[in-house]
Amino acid sequence: MNIFICGGVSPNMKKNLLQGIDELACALVHEKHSIMCVGAKTGAIGKMYSAYKNNNGWALVMVPDCYATDAIGIDNQIITFPNLYSMQQFALKNSKATIFLPGGNGTIAELFMTIDNVKSGFHNDPIILYNPSGFYSSFVELEKALIKAGVAEHSQNKNVYICKTPEEVIKVLNKISKK
Repeated sequence: MNIFICGGVSPNMKKNLLQGIDELACALVHEKHSIMCVGAKTGAIGKMYSAYKNNNGWALVMVPDCYATDAIGIDNQIITFPNLYSMQQFALKNSKATIFLPGGNGTIAELFMTIDNVKSGFHNDPIILYNPSGFYSSFVELEKALIKAGVAEHSQNKNVYICKTPEEVIKVLNKISKK
């Protein structure tokens, strides 16, 4: 299965937010999943990419033009896009699931854009929030508040899975691949 991986690239990311990413990458390779992700050597994405490559996985690296320098030295196929939105649309069209690792503003923007794509019917594939140390717990509370306020719909979250461990992520992916 082709999986779109989103996450932060900050070299200052707290270590507790990187827990389990190595194991998740190894499990993705073992289960013969291919990944598409932004090219970076640091943060959650850098950890995922490095562990995935070190276990003989193949990744399609994508970068918006403004971040092309972040991908220098990445030894995979690299596709550049004029902006984050066009990159995300390509990734969503060419994947069967999206995994969100912890990240900052760009990752949260991608998350909201992906959920909006579900709401609009453009994308119906599962969204998996990898939630080490409860990173996405505040997002879940925000989504509940938006639904309660009547500005978001519960149905847009029907394919959102919150996973605390790499094993939980793999269970969701196995469930998806059997459909």
